[in-house]
Amino acid sequence: MITNILRYFPSHIHPLTLVSDPDRLLAGEALMAELTRRGFQIIQEADPALLRHRMEETRPFTTDHPIILTTTGPLEDLPYDLYQDAYRINLSLHQFFPNLAYPILQMLSPDQIENLETHPQPVQPLSRQKTIDYLLREVFNADPGSLTQSYSLIAWLNDYHRQQSPLPELLRTSLVDRLKEFPEYREWNIDLLIQDSQAFQDFVQHQWQLSIDQSLSGKRVKETPAGYFIPFSRDPQLQDLVPSLVRQGTIQPVKINSQKELPKWAQPGITMVDVRLQRLKMLMENIENQLTTMNVDPTGWNTWQYFAQDWAETCSLMAQAGLVIQPNQKPTFQNFISNVDPLFINWLSKNYTSMGVQRLPVPHHVHHIPHYLAYLHNLGNLSKAVLLVMDCLSLADWRVISPVWTKRHADWKIKTETLLAQIPTITSISRYALISGLRPADFAGEIEHNIPESRAWELFWSREGFNENMCKLLPLYYDRQINQQPELQDPRVNYWCLIDDTLDKLAHNATLGAADQQSSLRLWLDPAHEQNSIPLENLLDWYLSHDYSVFIASDHGHVEATGYGQPSEGLLAQTRGKRARIYSDRLAALRVQDAFTDTVLWENDGLLPEQMSALMPAKREAFAPAGEVVVTHGGISIEEVIVPFIQITKESK
Repeated sequence: MITNILRYFPSHIHPLTLVSDPDRLLAGEALMAELTRRGFQIIQEADPALLRHRMEETRPFTTDHPIILTTTGPLEDLPYDLYQDAYRINLSLHQFFPNLAYPILQMLSPDQIENLETHPQPVQPLSRQKTIDYLLREVFNADPGSLTQSYSLIAWLNDYHRQQSPLPELLRTSLVDRLKEFPEYREWNIDLLIQDSQAFQDFVQHQWQLSIDQSLSGKRVKETPAGYFIPFSRDPQLQDLVPSLVRQGTIQPVKINSQKELPKWAQPGITMVDVRLQRLKMLMENIENQLTTMNVDPTGWNTWQYFAQDWAETCSLMAQAGLVIQPNQKPTFQNFISNVDPLFINWLSKNYTSMGVQRLPVPHHVHHIPHYLAYLHNLGNLSKAVLLVMDCLSLADWRVISPVWTKRHADWKIKTETLLAQIPTITSISRYALISGLRPADFAGEIEHNIPESRAWELFWSREGFNENMCKLLPLYYDRQINQQPELQDPRVNYWCLIDDTLDKLAHNATLGAADQQSSLRLWLDPAHEQNSIPLENLLDWYLSHDYSVFIASDHGHVEATGYGQPSEGLLAQTRGKRARIYSDRLAALRVQDAFTDTVLWENDGLLPEQMSALMPAKREAFAPAGEVVVTHGGISIEEVIVPFIQITKESK
């Protein structure tokens, strides 16, 4: 399919191409990256005013810089001046998969459609149900007939959650109904285990704990408490699965005092030392294996999302006070960094622009978040929402916060996704993009004229048809109780945006590096500390209790870096961050780069203003006095760019 679609887009022939793409065939990561590599700028914009702005800024259209304008509707609905002069294409799934039921195919994501192309196609037309069965088998490796035993289902679920490619609802329902027919799964909540990766992990961990408890107590399986569903002790295939479940973090090793009573197959899932040390050892082995693969095979967004989670947990453990790591682990970790940074920068340079085009149904960039909320509203799935922007919240930070909040709020259900921050990862650009729903190229004038973030939030929702008094942005003072901020309870407001800069302050005040920042974060989570997170948690719980959907987003992460000097540039730089210098004069940026050669000049990414260039260190260095250790942001490390996007719901009693 990709090859066939690319034939529609010969390089440097048509200055402007209009594409009707109701099935989002152009949205797949591989296809978008290839079109970008061939020199096309891809534009997708539903808002008529923003569309006109985007198209005018790209004029004149030339074959040297060709434009692809995509729409999910008919081409005739686009502005006539564009329509009459353009090369026009209509794409449809049915063109490429004529023997599969079209309504079912429409439920797949763009990347799943790209995956579908790699599998043998049916030679005869398939019915609706047979199409579902075919997709489950070929695209998701979920043939119900091969998942009849607990070991096979656990193995599939473990791999499924790693892929970050969720089953469409109809396919999931069909699979669940088929699996419920097997006696083995009558007591399993299979639908929840498929939908919620954390629920799956908690389920397996609980079953593993029961198995270890049973082995240590000498009880037979039938004597174990009710709710023991995974028969580790009597299924050799499950036992063979244990090492990979531990390595991938689905099972956390259980700490015991003596292992003499336990069989050899259980050894990977137990430890007699600090559980954190065992987990760190497994993570580092896993990262080493992943890096080996990533150095050989092309790496996609799904792979980087999965890697970022392991990387964040590793970074958190390496910075954890009181954890005595092995002497060889620190140099090994530094070697990982020297491998990760160039790999990630290389992937970003090829894919960042194309991923910024697509907003729905899954956000990729932080500026997609408001559009995603509006999308959920238009589907009827969201009536009131709170978007809490936690400035400088990294994935590593969230790995610390999430288990604490989960333990304290047993009725909270937390779902975590990952997004790309705006590059350069500075607050004035990335947070404004997150709040406004705009690319920096679209709000350069707003920043120059000091249009506040609150107004940007109101303008976004007004474009969506909301009255401005229904949408409000306020800074959040976490050290104040909700009853001391009565404005937060305004019943007229359906869409809140709350700004909390606590974590940003913790990062910038961490003069002793990442370990200092992590210690401060844990103090903030400690109820005994004077200024803690409890008021913030109470506020979120209040919103959840009043039927608001709660989302948490970050504008960027942070990284520990070491100063290697500051450029002497007078007034040439518009912004002088420790991890990014921003210039409107490209020649000025190049002159600084001549002095700081180990830097990346980021420009012309389709998101930044055309005249803007950002100079950023390629490694863990900062524009700061030589040798000074800082925790900061602005650059393009994986910790700064890949950030969490969280949804919290409250289980009804």
